[in-house]
Amino acid sequence: MFFIVSKILSFLISPLTWIVFLFAVAVFAKKAVRKQKSLKWGFACLIFFTNPFFFNVIMGWWELPATKINAVNEHYEACVMLGGTIRYMNSEMSRPVFGQAADRYLQSIELLANKKVKKVILSSGSGSILYKDAKEADFLKAQMIRLGIDSNLVIAESNSKNTYENAVESAKILKQQNINGEVLLVTSAFHMRRALACFKKQGVDAVPFCVDQRSGKQMFTPDKLFIPDTEKLSDWYLLIHEWFGYATYKIAGYI
Repeated sequence: MFFIVSKILSFLISPLTWIVFLFAVAVFAKKAVRKQKSLKWGFACLIFFTNPFFFNVIMGWWELPATKINAVNEHYEACVMLGGTIRYMNSEMSRPVFGQAADRYLQSIELLANKKVKKVILSSGSGSILYKDAKEADFLKAQMIRLGIDSNLVIAESNSKNTYENAVESAKILKQQNINGEVLLVTSAFHMRRALACFKKQGVDAVPFCVDQRSGKQMFTPDKLFIPDTEKLSDWYLLIHEWFGYATYKIAGYI
């Protein structure tokens, strides 16, 4: 039930949903005052949520700093990579099609290749209501093996459907593998606060390894100050979804 409700709320908290709703009210409202207010707020939201400068400032405040590979001085028994990297599985090509969070996957491979970690735990089941058997961790492990990585170095945790379950299921695997020390936690910089809190709640001594940063150095050029960028609608959705998720997890006692 929690999983289904979260999917519905994900739609409702999208800035694009708000903008469409406001313009729809402006079109269909019978009262002139309501039309004007809805149109005004619709344009205001559109301008704000497509502005790169505002987004970069606020996302930069929320994200934890990204981590450099060469800044990892210790050698860890394992890293846990949280899923969300695959958009869908292309059955005709027999390979996953990656989305914006693919950096999680690539950086985990690099950690393994540079011997910063001995094993990679891929934590991600199916995040789909319809395709419950499409387990992301299984797809990623299969691809890693095709890339020549020893299957003994990759563990697929494919039962979890959200960040809380990532932590619960990964904690079980760490216990089974007798890994009691620190582990690297690999996820997007904007997602690390909630992920880290979930893992610590489960008694896992996780060290953040932030990737996939969405903010960056502030640039005072016209394209970064004034020109609307429609991609920011998607980025804002991720950030608002993360805020909502953090608050929900706090109330539920997951963190």
